[in-house]
Amino acid sequence: MTQQQEQSSQTQAAPAPDADALGALTASYEKGVPNASVIWCGVALLFAFGLFIIRRSAQNMPATAPDGAQYVGYAIGVVVLALSLASGLLIRRLMAEQPATYLFEHGIRTCNRYGEQTVLYCDIEDMLSYSNRAVAFRISPRAPWIFLGYFPDQFAVLNKLYWRHRVERSVTLLQQALLGETVRFRYFQNMNWRTKKMLNTPTSELTLNKQQLKIGNKCIDVDRIGNIDISFWTGKKTIMNKDGTVFHTMPMNAVLSFDVLYDIIICLQQLQSPQPGSQ
Repeated sequence: MTQQQEQSSQTQAAPAPDADALGALTASYEKGVPNASVIWCGVALLFAFGLFIIRRSAQNMPATAPDGAQYVGYAIGVVVLALSLASGLLIRRLMAEQPATYLFEHGIRTCNRYGEQTVLYCDIEDMLSYSNRAVAFRISPRAPWIFLGYFPDQFAVLNKLYWRHRVERSVTLLQQALLGETVRFRYFQNMNWRTKKMLNTPTSELTLNKQQLKIGNKCIDVDRIGNIDISFWTGKKTIMNKDGTVFHTMPMNAVLSFDVLYDIIICLQQLQSPQPGSQ
């Protein structure tokens, strides 16, 4: 099944939320590349320069010109034309891959070459983020990834998406955990988060309920979880036990929607901790 077919089937399986559920539009970034007009101008000038070289080479060369100069001129002109065409195709592809992103109070709508998708923040299961900025998301493991922008103009929108998802997804999963359900997160055991190819590799699951966090074959009681140390120097996140021992260490961005997991753990600990004056 192609990515387009997969996304279409996912859209049919999960009807888009209505306007009332989405709320008001709060931010947007239209599809495009910063300074695209300047870049296209440069490509056009390069193409014109290639044509100019070929035209000059087609004219009669002076008698003093070295042998083969005309063919060299043709070759240079063809290379310049090929470079300008390749640059134009690359820019066009980059623009096609850039999604138009519309953020609402409670959901997001993205439009790319595969179509349009609208989803509530609380329904986004997997969010890949970096420095409080959303990079890509998917509704479920069966849905395709939606890759977001990476230009500076988009950072404010992607930062807003990250925070809205963190807040609304955390509330939804916390309610489920408090009702006795087990909530699930996914993580990559071996990863290089910067590559899109990595996102197509299988993920493992970690689970959390009111009592326990389980990662692989290791379990820890929620009330025994201590600090979660984040080291930008080593690129690792470490979940510590309250006795100072290490429970689990993982790459910085291995766990998808990690900050949602962190918020739920903190809330569960606060809700389960003895209140002052209680017996």
